[in-house]
Amino acid sequence: MDIFKKVALVWIGVATLGSACLLWLPNSSPSAFSVVSDGLLFLIALVCLALYFKDPIAANKPIFINFSAFFFLSIISFAYKFAGFTFFADNQWMRFYLFQYHLLAYFFLLAFAVVYVVIDSLFEDFRTHKKYIITLLIAGGTFAYYYYPYFQNPDFLKSSDEIVDCRAISNSMKQLATKGVTNPTLKELAAFTDLGVWRDGKQIGSLYDDQKIYRVSELLPYLDGANIYVLLYKPLYLSNIYMNVLCVIFVFLFFGYQYKNDPPQGAYIEKIIFLFLPYCSLEILHHYAYIKSVEYSTFEDVQQIGIYLTLVNMGLLLVFFSLRLRFITSVKGEFYERELVSDAEHISRWRDAFDNLVVRHFLNPKAIHGRLFAPRSPRGDA
Repeated sequence: MDIFKKVALVWIGVATLGSACLLWLPNSSPSAFSVVSDGLLFLIALVCLALYFKDPIAANKPIFINFSAFFFLSIISFAYKFAGFTFFADNQWMRFYLFQYHLLAYFFLLAFAVVYVVIDSLFEDFRTHKKYIITLLIAGGTFAYYYYPYFQNPDFLKSSDEIVDCRAISNSMKQLATKGVTNPTLKELAAFTDLGVWRDGKQIGSLYDDQKIYRVSELLPYLDGANIYVLLYKPLYLSNIYMNVLCVIFVFLFFGYQYKNDPPQGAYIEKIIFLFLPYCSLEILHHYAYIKSVEYSTFEDVQQIGIYLTLVNMGLLLVFFSLRLRFITSVKGEFYERELVSDAEHISRWRDAFDNLVVRHFLNPKAIHGRLFAPRSPRGDA
């Protein structure tokens, strides 16, 4: 059976099962974007898995198994829709922990997959295990630096200084209400609340009166409705931004190295890596908007702007992963990939219709040398 038919059958089967679960099992009533996003990511994961098994070059296989592992996290994302409803119904905090550690795994595997591709290009002569060690040192080291508190204390977010102070202000409002003060002023709240000076997650003292008034005015809006969630996840989302910045830096490093040294690359690899630039940039945008929002509804409005761009980006990733799968399963594609490894200096970069369009309308191919747009010299001229 054709590999695309196998991928389609598996995806349709899983999508049908998932749809049935959403219809018949208690869940969080997720948005259409969330469901479509999970479906697209799972389909990309299947294509990446097929690339792992079908790629004729052993050195390329780790690239696609890394991306497959990342995109398969869509299964956990889908399961999260049932946490606290179908399972863990008697423990609502399990939904919080699942969301927290899913995000940790998501951005670690994203950074790991992107960094590995760059390391594979920079150190193409290294053995695979050495590339994995270097990737783990970079992506894993950055991940450990920003996320170690979540492994030391699963309740780290609930014990941040802002959340502790918010909890103190909330308790003060309840106590004042029992005394008949239902609408306390900032000064009354500040006088009734002990707000601390924090350093490295530990309270080392108390604020002065004028500082407490400012602190209350700063945190009070977060106690309205669902706004507290913005404050709760703020440290986590800030760490997520740093992981995405790491990915963006390595994407630029990849293309800088491509431009300077012109190393051999398999068909469509460059386009796939390029698409992770807007992918990670949109993640940064979403998380930055979350951090800067005070009202949760404002964040949702801002997020709507990026939703359609994110879906387009996912769709393009699916297209180019699929194009590579189609290419390497063809006779000419398999021959080209093997020649690229054995005699890279005498073959040109594979150009598709998009490349030809760019060259024809925007560049002068006669003035460009190297694999990027122009062919290499034939074997006989070497």
